[in-house]
Amino acid sequence: MSFASRFPDVLAGGLELAAEALAGPGGTARALRALADFDAYSAALRAVLVDRLAVEIAEEPLEGRHGQPTRLGGNIAHVVAVSELAALQGTSEHAAARALNFSTALVNAHPAVHEALASGDITEAHARALIDQAATLPERAAEPFALEALSRVRTRKGRLRTPGEFRTLARELRERLHPDSIAYRRTGAREDRRVWLQPEDDGLCTLSALLPAETAAGMYGRLDALARTTRARAGDHRDRDRQDGRTLAQLRADALAHLVLMDSVRTDRQGPATESPATVPFPEELLAGVKAEIVVHIPAAVALGASDAPALLDGQGPIDPATARALAAAAPTWQRLFTDADGTPLALGRTAYRPPAGLRRFLEYRDGGCRVPGCSRPARTAEADHTTEWQDGGTTDAANLALLCPRHHALKSLALHRLVREPTTEDADGTESTGTPAPPLIWSTFLGRALPAEPLERDHVLAPRTTDRPPPAPPPGSGVPESGVPESGSPVQSPPPF
Repeated sequence: MSFASRFPDVLAGGLELAAEALAGPGGTARALRALADFDAYSAALRAVLVDRLAVEIAEEPLEGRHGQPTRLGGNIAHVVAVSELAALQGTSEHAAARALNFSTALVNAHPAVHEALASGDITEAHARALIDQAATLPERAAEPFALEALSRVRTRKGRLRTPGEFRTLARELRERLHPDSIAYRRTGAREDRRVWLQPEDDGLCTLSALLPAETAAGMYGRLDALARTTRARAGDHRDRDRQDGRTLAQLRADALAHLVLMDSVRTDRQGPATESPATVPFPEELLAGVKAEIVVHIPAAVALGASDAPALLDGQGPIDPATARALAAAAPTWQRLFTDADGTPLALGRTAYRPPAGLRRFLEYRDGGCRVPGCSRPARTAEADHTTEWQDGGTTDAANLALLCPRHHALKSLALHRLVREPTTEDADGTESTGTPAPPLIWSTFLGRALPAEPLERDHVLAPRTTDRPPPAPPPGSGVPESGVPESGSPVQSPPPF
């Protein structure tokens, strides 16, 4: 195997794996070790280039569009560099920001760590663990800490610690070398407490929380006690209806969901919402406490029970049809997609600047989130932007509106990035195959990289599957005419209409 860059004017030469060196397991192991050295060198070189890109962008004029207020916290160069890096590497801007911060610190603040990475003495994972811990130290203490941690990357016998082992060591070393007391640091750290949601596969999500240690420990203790109480009652033969077979881990998860939703779900055995539940209900019993706004994320056939295709939970992903129907039943209202209760159309022209609720709801469904490629900000936090600016004659129509997150909206308003119509002769009426106005757009970055800004694609989830499509016409002689009524007179069962 050999490697040659697709950009020989930038990355010259080639890399070849010597076939004669692969004789037996020993040779293969040496090849893997050699590749690890190359990975480390590549990471070190990438850090230099990422840092250089940020420096060069900062040296460019970034005043932005005339008359626009200062936005992005005044750190425009950093935001532009992150957005550009995400577009170049095809990553999220969160990952791009981590890469930029890591590269800047590695190259400029910790040259010894950068040299160890370039020589293959440590891996990129080791370097990231060290830089992450050093970033939480005052500047005067960061470099001495990094040098001390680097000297301990190997055990006394010379074995390279795993990244996990080294991260634990670095965390403990940071605690010992930090010039500020833990009481002082705790006051600032408490400001970072937060809760966030991460979509997972098969209709699940991970709900995480960063909390003060004693608060989190108390919460976990309560969940564990509820789980063990429920399991003990399930094991009591006199209480056979509670023998549900759930593990302690499952019971803790269900207890957490129940305690959070107690204000919405009350049963006779629980008493007031402020009291602890005697036992932990199943997840299905909690759906009455989840209020959903039903637009068209649930296909009509699924809602009516005629299909087992998945539905979409806004911002999280596919969910099973039974859960979708339960959410639909608990929803306080069903919203119409194309117009609101007053019949607001999708095109207002120049009669109004801000889109009304019905048009906004349509944009949220159509775009699904920020239209910038790779941006994962959900639709509810995005802003409706006029592709052709209002002050330039743009209209408040679905065909001239697109959702952008506040950061990308600011970049576009400052004319540092651009969102323009794609020059194409296809779909001249500005519609997709679904009939929803979604003009083809191009997101052009500061350095001129052009990426298609497409709306959310739902066909792979919400489109009918083969098993959901109407059955084929009956063959001749089967006794069932094409009308769907057999000769016996009983109609053929068909799914409810859309």
